[in-house]
Amino acid sequence: METFKMNNNENNVTAIPLFTSPVFTIDKPEYLEVTRKISKKFISQRKEEVDLNPNYPVYMTEAINQDPEMLEFSNLVAQIAWELLKSQGYLMQAFNTYFTEMWCQEHHNMSSMDRHIHGNGAVISGFYFLDCPENSCRILFHDPREAKVITNLPEFDMNDSTHASNIINFTPKEGQIIFTNSWLPHSFTKNEAKEPMRFIHFNIAVELAHQEAPTTEVI
Repeated sequence: METFKMNNNENNVTAIPLFTSPVFTIDKPEYLEVTRKISKKFISQRKEEVDLNPNYPVYMTEAINQDPEMLEFSNLVAQIAWELLKSQGYLMQAFNTYFTEMWCQEHHNMSSMDRHIHGNGAVISGFYFLDCPENSCRILFHDPREAKVITNLPEFDMNDSTHASNIINFTPKEGQIIFTNSWLPHSFTKNEAKEPMRFIHFNIAVELAHQEAPTTEVI
């Protein structure tokens, strides 16, 4: 909650934010070495299979979370996702998290990604940034409230992140993980750098946690 004073009077107004769309970030540079190694291995395999499309200059790999060297990182991400859902008020004691997808993307010069969300049961989506050259892609998060976007007033300052914002952009940094709810639309701006930008993208779903059947005492 935030409190502010109205101009020219003594009235204090309390603002209560409802139905928020959080974006969570955490820095984990200690996983860059192993994730870069595995990602480059999978990207190299992809480059042997297909040529770079000049109209969509990006390589996307197969699933990488099953690689044995990714186990520690994958477990960390899945556990953080569980904790974030719990912090949002969900009854996570009844669920486990698991990956529906985890793959690497290598975006070359002028590559971008259109606004989209993730389905197929995903509840948390996220990114781990491996290589972020200067002037490479920024990630954009779009207001998911269609009624608000349609009726929105002009923003006072589009450089500020406010309740009036329709789009919020982040400049990623290497070793940073970003998590969002999967219903939050996102996109990437064009990579204006000459060097490729690389990141791991993942989607996480939930399943009912295994519960042992209650024991019955036989008399």
